[in-house]
Amino acid sequence: MKLSIRSIYITIYLLLAAVMFILMHFLGVHLLSNSLIADRKAALYEEASALSKRYFFNVRSINDFDDHTESTLRERMSSLQTMSHARYFLVDSTGRISVDSAGSASLEGQNFNDLNPTFLDNDTYMGHLNSSSLPQETLSVIYPLSNDNSMNGYLVVMTSLKEIRSSVSRFIRSFRICFILFFLVLLFILFQLYCLTMHPIRQLSLTIREYSAGHFDAQMKHLPLKEYGSMTTAIRNLASSCKNAGAYQKDFVANVSHDFRSPLTNIRGYIGAMLDGTIPPEIQEKYLNIILMETNRLTKLTEQLLEMNRFENNGIILNYSTFDINEVIRNAASSFEKHCTEKKISIHLIFSAPSLYVDADRDKISQVIQNLIDNAVKFSSPDSSIEIQTTIQKDKIFVTVSDHGIGIPEDSLPHIWDRFYKTDVSRGKDKTGSGLGLAITKEIIEAHHEYIHATSILGSGTDFSFSLPHHPSGL
Repeated sequence: MKLSIRSIYITIYLLLAAVMFILMHFLGVHLLSNSLIADRKAALYEEASALSKRYFFNVRSINDFDDHTESTLRERMSSLQTMSHARYFLVDSTGRISVDSAGSASLEGQNFNDLNPTFLDNDTYMGHLNSSSLPQETLSVIYPLSNDNSMNGYLVVMTSLKEIRSSVSRFIRSFRICFILFFLVLLFILFQLYCLTMHPIRQLSLTIREYSAGHFDAQMKHLPLKEYGSMTTAIRNLASSCKNAGAYQKDFVANVSHDFRSPLTNIRGYIGAMLDGTIPPEIQEKYLNIILMETNRLTKLTEQLLEMNRFENNGIILNYSTFDINEVIRNAASSFEKHCTEKKISIHLIFSAPSLYVDADRDKISQVIQNLIDNAVKFSSPDSSIEIQTTIQKDKIFVTVSDHGIGIPEDSLPHIWDRFYKTDVSRGKDKTGSGLGLAITKEIIEAHHEYIHATSILGSGTDFSFSLPHHPSGL
């Protein structure tokens, strides 16, 4: 079962409420009660100490009081009972109560040992005493009265625990009001957080549905939080990529259909003409050579498509080695000797050193050089030349292929690396190109983490230059 954000917020809210309620009604009550009892004990002990220092500093026995002192002490204890809500007892060393601050139901003459034999053995006492005149549960401070290491008696200050627990109940009621207010505020905050979370998610979900339906121009509303802004940007970029991919797919199908249609039409037409006798046997060799050329064109296009698909699925796997780039250039140039002779084009090799060693994939770099020379030969004017030059700059070897052909328009130059792209100027001359050669060339160079760029002047020619890491020590 999948959880929703709403159920998570509700669960968190109820969990917080339950935890806070348990803490307040159990741990909170316990801690508050202990704190109030401790404070009450300290206050009673301080009162007992002050009363002892005032009246008992030179008394050897509780029975030594004169009538005036005893009367004054009774009045003082009665006043303290009224002010502190505590009952005061003056007890002799045997446990007999000599003075009781209570005006009525006095316990004078009774013995605390009869009420509880262990009562006077404690500094403080909480519990029941066997007397109907005392509260059911009491908090008592037993302050010993001694002089010259002899026990003269005790001063007992007693209060009801019921009053302390009533104070705890009053605090708890106040806490409950605060608790209710707090959780009302918390409920409002969680509701706002829920809205702040869910509203952008709904907006993103609606926009993504539009994008998934192919409506890539759907506008995404501005979302308030920074994180949603980053997510919005990522979704927009994804939509843009999908839109471009869709456009690329359409262009891909259109270009492949166009490049396959022309040679297939020629092959079908010439074969049909030979079969129905339109082309007599004595001149069929010429048209068979045309069919062979168109077949080679289809084969090359298919191989390039498969190679591009391999690059996209697995990336370009490079087999690095150290080799002489000049030798690779010489071998590539010699393979175009027939084409150059037919177009009366000369190739000039200009090397800055007899041997220049690089670290790269020899086969892939050979393919790059052949693609660039093939491109130069196709678009060079008859009776022109092609220069292939190698130079050293710091730790790089730069290879430049220059032709003196039709050139590339300035607005088309940034797009020559796109797949299937052909400039309007080149379409009349490029009868066999697929528009994939330069795209493959760039991907190979970038797989080596190097750079390739082109400069061109329309009607004067084009220069292609790429870099490779130099291996100075040679083989």
